[in-house]
Amino acid sequence: MSVSNTLTATAVGAGSVALLGGAGIAAQRRAVRRLKLRPDPYASEPFGSLRGRPVPVRASDGTRLYAEVDGDDRTDLAIVFSHGWTLTQDSWHFQRRALRGLGRLVFWDQRGHGRSDGGARDDYGLPRLAHDLADVIEHTVPEGTPVVLVGHSMGGMTIQRFADEYPHLLDDRVVAAALLNTSSGGLGEVTLGMPALLARFAQRTAPRALRMVGASSSFIEKVRHLGRDGVLLFEDYAAFGPGASPSAVAFAEQMAADTRMDALIDFFHSMITHDVISECTHLAKIDTLVVGAENDVLTPVAHSLKLADLIPGARLEVIPSVGHMAMLERPSAVSDHLGDLIARTRKTLGL
Repeated sequence: MSVSNTLTATAVGAGSVALLGGAGIAAQRRAVRRLKLRPDPYASEPFGSLRGRPVPVRASDGTRLYAEVDGDDRTDLAIVFSHGWTLTQDSWHFQRRALRGLGRLVFWDQRGHGRSDGGARDDYGLPRLAHDLADVIEHTVPEGTPVVLVGHSMGGMTIQRFADEYPHLLDDRVVAAALLNTSSGGLGEVTLGMPALLARFAQRTAPRALRMVGASSSFIEKVRHLGRDGVLLFEDYAAFGPGASPSAVAFAEQMAADTRMDALIDFFHSMITHDVISECTHLAKIDTLVVGAENDVLTPVAHSLKLADLIPGARLEVIPSVGHMAMLERPSAVSDHLGDLIARTRKTLGL
């Protein structure tokens, strides 16, 4: 993950030449063409077109967060979805469609992402996101309605920190959770499959480099469009498994392009500098599903295995042949696992 931080910041700030190590603009364009010529099962998929009823959420620090509710007449069960770093609520596109009718579905954009405001820059950290999630639940879920939390990547970390900050809500208000392609810590040691020497160098230098890039985020914001082809290729390499849908990769890149640069940089810094994001002690109180992916190089399967070990009774599912964006690569598998969790929850609650 530390290498991914270095590569992402470089791609955004310096463009495609740096991302490809000097291989050149022509080589990059050929790589982009090859990507776009792949078989594309989602070529006609209307990504980002599914909408719910907008619900204004004012975070406890005054920041305006954007949320939407599907099935807002439902008070039997609420499922609240928290997306990952550089994504938006629309990253749940397939699950939003597949799970409609199973309860009150709540989707929100984390601060600095999508349609949410950024807030104060010193609040771009994992602890702040836990409080944002609490505010989203308060504003979008009627009192007395049980809640299932679903989080991908940084959204899964948000849930872990929420459980640490609000343990009294677990098994009372929050009755189940799903943690997809996420980690409980140690992301600064992830290598992206790079050689050990290069990985160690990146791990030592990434936090300092990130602070330097952060100081120039306003300038980078103005020129980041120059490196979008490079970021597209990086998304394909690091965030997806082999042979992923070009349309899904392009959709992920578009969400990244729409993420505020200061949020992109500072949240990443928060993730890679937390050796321990959570001990996950309180999640053992509720039915917890952990989903990993065989080819995830950002939050490798070992991190999913550790999460399952930290949470007694957790159910572990590993989806084969996909990467970090499992919900966009193998949407039916992810939706089925979430549907099973929701069904178990409804049965337990007698719904």
